[in-house]
Amino acid sequence: MQSARDDAEILARIARGDVDALGALYDRYQPVLFPVALRILRARAEAEDAIHDAFVVVSERAAQYTPERGSVPSWLVTLVRNLCIDRARRRDRRGALEGRYLGKDAARESSAPTPETLTAEGAERARVRRALDALPEAQRETLLVAFFEGLTYPEMAERDGVPLGTIKSRAARAMAALRDALGKETK
Repeated sequence: MQSARDDAEILARIARGDVDALGALYDRYQPVLFPVALRILRARAEAEDAIHDAFVVVSERAAQYTPERGSVPSWLVTLVRNLCIDRARRRDRRGALEGRYLGKDAARESSAPTPETLTAEGAERARVRRALDALPEAQRETLLVAFFEGLTYPEMAERDGVPLGTIKSRAARAMAALRDALGKETK
């Protein structure tokens, strides 16, 4: 629980305007958040921008964080996920409008990753994949659909024909189990 107390203290320092604390939080969680952003946005530059935007939001909303509503890592992952989904939807709408009205090709090229980046991302993906594979099927599927397909919980409930509370419970249990599995693997 020391890490949770450390995170809460860092957020309290950020709320008081401590820029170094924001940097410490960024250094701690950027390696976890970047793959989430990259998976949703599929473009390195956009994922980097989304992470930057997320930490701007953190600096503005740090005082609003309450530990009773969830851990700092969960709060950050949710924040990044939501920002990325919004960004992807705006990009897709903009691309469709450009194609329709301006005759432009909506496809955007992303810069080629370096071998070092590919290796680091591959190792992180393998670590997360092992943790995901250890989850029960329903929980794993809930996370994959929510985080990587970008569906909201209400959309998932409607698609699967299950109550919204069931989807939320699955997601919460899956995130807790995933957090535990990833925490054990780093020790």
